[in-house]
Amino acid sequence: MAVPVVFTIVGLFAQSGAAVVTAFVFGGLQRRYWRPFLQHWTWSWSALAVHAGAGASAVALAAWYPIDAPVRFALALVAGIAGYLQIAWLLLGTAELSRGRSFPERWTSRLVAVVALLGAVLVIAYSWDPSRTELLFVLRVSVRRFAVGIAFVAGGLAIRRAPLIARGVGRRVVMAAFFGLAAQQLHFLLLSTTPQLRRQLSFYLASLGLVDVVLYFALAIGLVIWLLEEERQAAMDAAQKIEQIAYHDSLTGLPNRQLFLNQLGMALHHARRGNHMIAVLFLDLDRFKVVNDSLGHAAGDALLQTIAERLTHTIRAEDSVTRLGGDEFAVLAMEVHAPADAALLAERIIAAVKRPIVVDGQELFVTTSLGISLYPLDADTPEDLLKTADAAMYKAKAQGRDIAERYQPEVGVAALEQLGLESNLQRALEHDQLVLHYQPIVSSASGLITGVEALLRWNHPKRGLIMPAEFIPLAEATGAIVPMGSWVLRTACEQVQEWRSRGQTQLRAAVNLSVRQLQHGDLCSHVEHILAETGLPAEFLELEITESIAMRSHGRAVDNLRALKGMGVRVSIDDLGTGYSSLSALRLFPIDSLKIDRSFVQGVPGSTDDSAIAAAVITLGLTLGVNVIAEGIERPEQLAFFVEQRCAEWQGYLLVRPVTAQACEELLFCPAGMAARLPSASRAVA
Repeated sequence: MAVPVVFTIVGLFAQSGAAVVTAFVFGGLQRRYWRPFLQHWTWSWSALAVHAGAGASAVALAAWYPIDAPVRFALALVAGIAGYLQIAWLLLGTAELSRGRSFPERWTSRLVAVVALLGAVLVIAYSWDPSRTELLFVLRVSVRRFAVGIAFVAGGLAIRRAPLIARGVGRRVVMAAFFGLAAQQLHFLLLSTTPQLRRQLSFYLASLGLVDVVLYFALAIGLVIWLLEEERQAAMDAAQKIEQIAYHDSLTGLPNRQLFLNQLGMALHHARRGNHMIAVLFLDLDRFKVVNDSLGHAAGDALLQTIAERLTHTIRAEDSVTRLGGDEFAVLAMEVHAPADAALLAERIIAAVKRPIVVDGQELFVTTSLGISLYPLDADTPEDLLKTADAAMYKAKAQGRDIAERYQPEVGVAALEQLGLESNLQRALEHDQLVLHYQPIVSSASGLITGVEALLRWNHPKRGLIMPAEFIPLAEATGAIVPMGSWVLRTACEQVQEWRSRGQTQLRAAVNLSVRQLQHGDLCSHVEHILAETGLPAEFLELEITESIAMRSHGRAVDNLRALKGMGVRVSIDDLGTGYSSLSALRLFPIDSLKIDRSFVQGVPGSTDDSAIAAAVITLGLTLGVNVIAEGIERPEQLAFFVEQRCAEWQGYLLVRPVTAQACEELLFCPAGMAARLPSASRAVA
C-alpha cells in the first residue's frame, strides 16, 4: 500500500475522530443551552464522523476487494448518505442560527429523507460503471466537496450577522473556522481537478485531512467560548436589569429615592472638596389626586410620565431629577453659585409643569408646589437636605400652591411635626386612639333632639385631643380616611341604636362621608353590612357630604348616592353655600337635608345679606321638599330668626359643643338638664 494512500486513511480516521469529539461537544452544549441550531450541528458532525470513518475503511479495503465488492459498496453507500446528511444538517443548523428558532420537525424530516436518497443515488451511480473513474470521482468527491464548501460559507455568513458581544472572541473564532473549512473544501477542489494533478499532489491532498481536524477543534472551542460569553453577558444584563429595578422608578424610568440619596451623597462630597453650593428642589403636584379620582389611575400615570419628561428637559445636563413616590419629585442642582440660581431653576420648573397636558383627549392643567434647600446654608447631609426641602414645599402649599419657597428654620419644625403626625396617624386606629364626639340636632318645632352628628377626634398620646381640621386632610392624602370612615360609621350606628333601644326612637345618626369613601366601589354593600350588624334602620342613618364634594361628584359617586337612597339611607348636603355652585344643580342629587353653613348663620339677624341668604335657602328647601338644618347657632336671636323662618332643625353651641357619648347621653335622657342649658332657646321656641 502506497504511502499517500496510508496517509489518506490516517487523515480520514483522524477527521472521523475529530468529528466525534466535535459532535460530543455540540451535544453537551445543546443539553446545557437548548439552542435549536446545536441539535442539527451535532447530527451534522456525527454524520461527518460516519462519512470519514466509512470512507477510510473503504480506502483501506481497496487493496483486497474490487470497487464493486459488496463490502466496499456498503461502506461507500454509508459514507455517501452520511456525507450528504452532514450538508443538510449543517445548513439546517445555520438557518436556525440566523432565524433564532427551529424549523418544524415534519419539514426537516422530509428534507433529510430527500438528501439521504440523493446520497444513495450518487453512490449507486458511482458503482454502476467502475471503468469511468473520472466521472465517478466527480460524483462521489467533487460534488460533495463543493456542496460542503457552500454550506460552510453560508454558515460563516450567518454567524457574521449574529449579535456581537462586546470584546467577544468566541463568535469570531467560530466564524473563522467556518470560512476556513469552506476555503479548505474549495482548495481541495482546485488541486484535484484532473487525475494528473491528483497524482502529483497526492501526499499534499492526503495531509489536508489533518487541517480539517485542526479546524474542527477550533470550531468546537470557539463555540464553547461563544456560548460562555453569551451566558456571561446574560448574567451582566440581568444584574443591570435588577439594578434598574432597584434604583429606578418603574413608571417614569427616573432614579428612585435610594439612588437620589446616593447621588446626593456623592454631590455633597464633591461640593465639600470644591467649596461650592448645591440645591435640592422638592416638588409636589397640586391637586393630583383629583385627576386620579376623576379620570382614573391610567390617566394619572400618563400625567406623571409627561411631568417626568418635562422635568428632565428643563434641568441642566449636570443636574438630575428623581421620582420620590406618588406625585413627588426631587431635583438635584449641582454647583449653584447663589440662592437666586436655584430660585430661577424653580421658576422654570413651575412654568414647565403648568403648561397644558393632553391625556386621552382631555386637556389638563396641573401646578406644582416647590421647596428649595441649599448646601451648606440649610443642611449638610442628604437626608436633612431632602427633609428641609420637603418642609419648604409644605410652606409653599400653605402659601397658596403653584409657588416655590426657600427653606426657613422655623418652617422645618412645623413640617417635621406634620411628618410625625402623618406617621402616627397610620397607627391611630389600631392603637384605639380615635374617639367620637356628638353634637345634637334639635327640632325647631318641638325642641327635642332628633339626631346627633358624629364628629371624629384623635386622642393623640402626646398632644392630646386633635381636631379633625388638622388630621383629616392627612388622612385623605394617605388613604387612611377609608378605614377611619368605616370605624366612625360603625361606632356611630352602634351608639345611636343603643340610645334608640332605651327609648330615643326618634334619634338618627348623622355621619360625614369623605370624597374617597363616596367614590369607593364597596360603599353601599359596606353601609348595608354595618346597618345589619348594628341593627340601626336605614332611615335613621343620615350620610353628610359637603356641597363642594357633591358638585364634583359624577359617575360612581352619584350611583352610590342613588343606591344608598334606594336602601332608605338619608343623604344630606353640608356647608351649603360655600361651594359657590348653582343651587339648581342640587336637584340632580337624591338629598333629604340641606345644611346652611355657619358662615351664613353668624351674621343673622343683624346682617341683611346673611339673613336674606339664609331665608332663601330655607324657602328653597321647602320648595324642594327637603329638610333644612341651620348649623352654628350660638345666640338666642339667631335661633329665633330660624324658627320664625320655619327652618326645620338646628345645631350649635347655643345648646352644647360636640361632647362625648356620656355627656350627650345626659342631654338625651335628662330633659331638665337640657332645659337648664337652653333657657333662652326654650323661650324662643315657645
